[in-house]
Amino acid sequence: MNVPVATAERNQRFVRGWVVLTGVFLIMTITSGFAFYSQGVFLKALVDEQGFSTGMAGAGTGVFFGASGLCGYFTGGLINRFDVRWVMTFGTVVSSVGLALLGQVRNEWQMFAVMIVFGAGFGLTGLVPTTTVVTRWFQYRRSVALAIASTGLSLGGALIAPQIGRLINADSLVRWAFPFAVVFFISVLLATWLLVVASPQSVGLEADGAAPHDSSDGTPPPPPIGTPFAEAVRSRFFVLLSIGFVLVMGSQVGAIQHVYKLTSDRLGVAAAGTALAVLAVTSIVARLCGGLAAVKIPLRYLAMFLVGVQVCGLCILAVADTGLEVLAGIIVLGSAMGNLLMLHPLILADAFGVRDYSRIYGLGSLLMITGVGTGPLLVGVLHDLYDYRTGFFAIAVIAIVGLTVYSFGGAPARDYLRTPPPSPVQRTRPAPIAPRPLAGGHRPVVAIARNGAAADRHEALIGASANGADDRDIPLIRPRGAPEVWSVEPV
Repeated sequence: MNVPVATAERNQRFVRGWVVLTGVFLIMTITSGFAFYSQGVFLKALVDEQGFSTGMAGAGTGVFFGASGLCGYFTGGLINRFDVRWVMTFGTVVSSVGLALLGQVRNEWQMFAVMIVFGAGFGLTGLVPTTTVVTRWFQYRRSVALAIASTGLSLGGALIAPQIGRLINADSLVRWAFPFAVVFFISVLLATWLLVVASPQSVGLEADGAAPHDSSDGTPPPPPIGTPFAEAVRSRFFVLLSIGFVLVMGSQVGAIQHVYKLTSDRLGVAAAGTALAVLAVTSIVARLCGGLAAVKIPLRYLAMFLVGVQVCGLCILAVADTGLEVLAGIIVLGSAMGNLLMLHPLILADAFGVRDYSRIYGLGSLLMITGVGTGPLLVGVLHDLYDYRTGFFAIAVIAIVGLTVYSFGGAPARDYLRTPPPSPVQRTRPAPIAPRPLAGGHRPVVAIARNGAAADRHEALIGASANGADDRDIPLIRPRGAPEVWSVEPV
């Protein structure tokens, strides 16, 4: 089969984008497995080994997410100034230190201090830098690319977090924290420097494998399109989207971080590990389906539908007592869990473009973290005061409120895709042209000649006008035998 040369060259260029996507996928898998999904495992370990209350350990998880959101906001500005790989390398070092120190926690203030360090590193290596890289490399297939990359989040929960839970339950967090930190450090650095490239422009390419800009004529490449940061964050859509996702993601993460302990309390430790793996696998399958659906379905309606699915999953888990009921609740919750986390950056990129995406998403993540950090704390406190049934029903109500707020935001304006109106034409009336007098006081005249014959010249006066308005009313004077073809020249 003959492949057009232009198509073959484009496919070869675009291979680089898929290599970068593979690197992002691996980084998301590692960071989510050791940090995001393992928070529930660490929470149970701190309760069992150090005697902390569930509410206090949940507060530590909230501090982790709060620190990650704050650092994620500043990460958005850093990766606009520096190579994203250096930012992620620094975050890997900080995360590794925090993970290693987690095994040395003996009291509450130490737990909070370590969680701040651990969360700060996670913010520098997590969703803000990774989704920014994907957004830069993909434009037309962005939803599919983000779905594939963020599938790593769930894969980390399916493969890594259960093994961490198994090892800690067999021994202790004190014993395994440092080995976990070493594996985390080496694996993230290898994926970052071997596979990830900050942007296609840095290697002479464009998004989606398009041909690079031809600057041979001296024209600079066009800037990335998008809404300026200051304008985007003041829009009604961004404000209501952020408030809605604060409530929805706070409800979701509150459930994720307590589902391990909920299942362990009701069905045992073995069932809890299985529940965590099923939750992650379900979110993988659902996220891939959601990425394809996002190409056909408006993102706003898809997000609203998935919030409704999340509410159903929370209500099922609130009342579940048997293994089959818990499994049903986890599958329903997992169907919404991965997709909503993917849709947040996807909605922002679609609404405001890539110009200031990293800063816009960084601020959105910072605001969302207020809910993410509060959710586990709220569920833990309600568990200590009442039980998990009350806690899960409470976060289901919070998710409904978030859905209502988000629905009032409407569809994004996407002003950056509109063609700017042309600049108005400035109309001015030119000053009349006055003839310049010749030397010696002679009057300026013109001569007419018939068919270019120089000997048949006759002097004539003409009228002067500007824009069709006569400034001088001087009749044309010409001889009776006017030429059919004549020329006018100064004399």
